[in-house]
Amino acid sequence: MSVIDSDILEGEELQSIEETLSLNDSSLNPKVRPTPLEALDLLKGKVGQWEVPFASARFKHHSQDQSQGLFNCLFGRDSLVIASFLKEHNASMQENVMFALSQYQGKEQNLVSEEEHGRIPHEVREFDDPQAKKIAEKEGWTFPYYGSIDATLLWLKTLSDVSERKPQILEIEILGITLSRRAELAASWLLFRLDIGGGLLRSQRSNPRGLLNQTWKDSGDSYSTSTGIVAVNEGTASVEIIGQSYDALLSASRIARRSNNKWQITPDELENKAESLKGELFANWWLGTHFALGQAVINNQEIQLDSLASNQWWLLDSEILDGNESREFVNQLVDSALDTEILGPNGLRTLGKSNARYRPGGYHSGSTWPFDCAIITRGLLKHGRTREAKFVASRTIEAIKRVGGYPEFFRSDLEETKGINRHVIDVWDPSMGLKNRVNQPPQMLQGWTIAAFLWFQKIGLAK
Repeated sequence: MSVIDSDILEGEELQSIEETLSLNDSSLNPKVRPTPLEALDLLKGKVGQWEVPFASARFKHHSQDQSQGLFNCLFGRDSLVIASFLKEHNASMQENVMFALSQYQGKEQNLVSEEEHGRIPHEVREFDDPQAKKIAEKEGWTFPYYGSIDATLLWLKTLSDVSERKPQILEIEILGITLSRRAELAASWLLFRLDIGGGLLRSQRSNPRGLLNQTWKDSGDSYSTSTGIVAVNEGTASVEIIGQSYDALLSASRIARRSNNKWQITPDELENKAESLKGELFANWWLGTHFALGQAVINNQEIQLDSLASNQWWLLDSEILDGNESREFVNQLVDSALDTEILGPNGLRTLGKSNARYRPGGYHSGSTWPFDCAIITRGLLKHGRTREAKFVASRTIEAIKRVGGYPEFFRSDLEETKGINRHVIDVWDPSMGLKNRVNQPPQMLQGWTIAAFLWFQKIGLAK
């Protein structure tokens, strides 16, 4: 089967195909791959007074390639994830990212940028950034853009981690506001969004041209049923966000207890809300054999999305599955992690291969992301499942070693050389009623792939 055949679904109409990454590109040659530390240096940039990792960078020979280095700026989610993998390698990086994002924390309601009180930004770009101009013209965004629901959660967890070893950091002021107060504002944002979301943190955009799905899988076709019905309406809730919300609430309660300033929200309130989320997950999201991928409105009815995707395994990395009452769920996730439904030649698939929407090279609909595998590996190790963790990590590590960069993602089949998409493929997708980009080359210097590889080295899984 050709790449075109495997990535285009029945009923879709091919609109265009273009090769944008040559087989001869040196980023596919492992002999010239920079060391992870050399690659990390290429990511670093200044935001205010702080040196931080950007989400992606370009090789020199890609300097004129506008499809590479697309994310060469501070991203809330990406930069915090990178820092979390590298906190033992460089603790100051975690602090710098946290400080840099703090100065952009939402102060008002802005429907276009999706800024909200207490919200941490998704994407921070300067006004003269060529990519910012392009996005503004095409999508109507303004920057900083705030369209993610997980950046605020990750920021709270980061501040909790840092303040555990340095409690005095909570009294540091960023633009005249202490980090303790900023944490309370972030926690208030989370509580408000949980309240308006019926107890769940949902992707709800204020800008109709903003991101529909405001999780890490932010493509328009990221959420679907196992039979291939795509969730295209507002308000989808994603399973890993329940775990991240739980962690953020506990993080906020710990920050409140450490702080010299009394919060209006009590630690007990935050912990009780976290427990209600856990109850919701266990009571309503378990489908008998696995957790639901999400909850979404389809055909005017809210349903549980029964698809298997890598999202469910992120729960292993959350505190939400700690404790004896979670043992059944943990065992199911661990025991199924090596099933070929979800485990491919380059690591864990973003979507199970029997799903009607599965594409081996699809951005969030079948491909394999190294950082995704690293987070799940971290969760497996947390639960003492070393064999499974090594097995998952080894496929991702070997995939990276076969190429000359640190790709954003790999294909989850063996159709393309070294598992790297080389074509941009657009189709008419009748199920979504729009043109859909179903195949594209990855960013070849992606920050969280570099950080994941360094973390694999740190724990002794990669050389």
